[in-house]
Amino acid sequence: MNIDFWDVVGIWKWVFLIFASLLFGFSLIGQKARKIMKPLSIAALIISILWFFCRMFFIQHYFFMCMFIIVIPILKRVFNISYLFTIIAAMLALILFMIQLVLSQILFNYYLKVDSVYLNLIVITICVSLAFIIQWKKISIFPDNVQMYLIAKENQKVKFEYNLLLMIFVLSVILIWITYIIKSLSIYPVKDQVYLVSFTTVVFILVVYFIRVLSFYAMERIEVLIDKQYQTELLNLMQIIRSQRHDFNFHLQAISGMLENKSYLECNNYVKAMVKDASITNDVLPLYHPAVSALLNTFREIAAHKGIQLEILIYYNLEHIPCTVYEINKVIGNLVQNAIDEVEQNPGNTPWIQVMILKRSSNNVIKVSNRLNKAPSAYKNIFNFGYSTKTSHEGIGLNTVQKIVSKYDGTIYLEFEENIIHFIAQIPIKY
Repeated sequence: MNIDFWDVVGIWKWVFLIFASLLFGFSLIGQKARKIMKPLSIAALIISILWFFCRMFFIQHYFFMCMFIIVIPILKRVFNISYLFTIIAAMLALILFMIQLVLSQILFNYYLKVDSVYLNLIVITICVSLAFIIQWKKISIFPDNVQMYLIAKENQKVKFEYNLLLMIFVLSVILIWITYIIKSLSIYPVKDQVYLVSFTTVVFILVVYFIRVLSFYAMERIEVLIDKQYQTELLNLMQIIRSQRHDFNFHLQAISGMLENKSYLECNNYVKAMVKDASITNDVLPLYHPAVSALLNTFREIAAHKGIQLEILIYYNLEHIPCTVYEINKVIGNLVQNAIDEVEQNPGNTPWIQVMILKRSSNNVIKVSNRLNKAPSAYKNIFNFGYSTKTSHEGIGLNTVQKIVSKYDGTIYLEFEENIIHFIAQIPIKY
């Protein structure tokens, strides 16, 4: 097959159009440009080359629909997001791409005397500009904290996923409509073709707006429920503190009585027990956010109930961590829950977990440690979505932690020390 100059131009036309469409779709679900530019460019180039060599055997729009479907599992793995989000992004991209096909055909029919190269250049410029404007303005159909639904209660999580399925259904209807337009375009006069594509574009914009409103509403409901959960934990902590203050007078009277009776040994043991009980709560009080203290206190009670020794060491109060209190609790909560699950499966002689919060250089550091019960190689893919070293677990907790940490240019990594594994999250300090 001989490839001339215009064939090369044709390939690059499709590369730009497909790239702009994919950038449009994945930008609308909140993916950042620096993360998606290279993979989307490669995907666009491969699809365009495949189209060039297969164009004799396939109808244009059917070929591209199939290719967009095929790349879904690949892009899902590359971007480390769920299938539902990847499908929505790919469908948004495919809708824009098919609107481009219709628009190109209408322009070609309407401006028959104009060189097709200039018409293609107009379409490419419009679509690439649209994709970059969405990325620049950070326009997204999902809120920034959309991953919060992963830690919501099961019923709320299911409801949110039903909303995602509804979005996919609505986008499927639009795709079917555009496919009909492409197949029937030639039977309409040019003026009606313009009306059809204009109507479709307006409907598409309204649907995108509807999806955005729906997702923001769903996340607001989840936020309210999580906020209620944190308030309950906070009230629990405050109740413990009030109880300690209320009992303080009784303790003083008991100590005074033992001293008057010269029962010094009993008094010494009594004071030690009292100090130990008070220190359990005082350990978590230095933290800047009471809700974080409440969470750690709740985990201490859960661990004690399971017979696990949870040691909490606070060397920094996390005052200047850029995360929201929800995100801090998600990071700490997932790391501690992961350690509890690990220890429960392999209790050993002394079930033990250590939580350490400190400041290292210019970073907030959250370090959770427990005894190592598997070979280090078993943790190779621990931060991948859906991967878990434990049975009956979905493998989303640590992936959620990684997303939060990465959002603030932080890192999360593992350290192995003899028979202990450390999960260390570092987030830059922001004043």
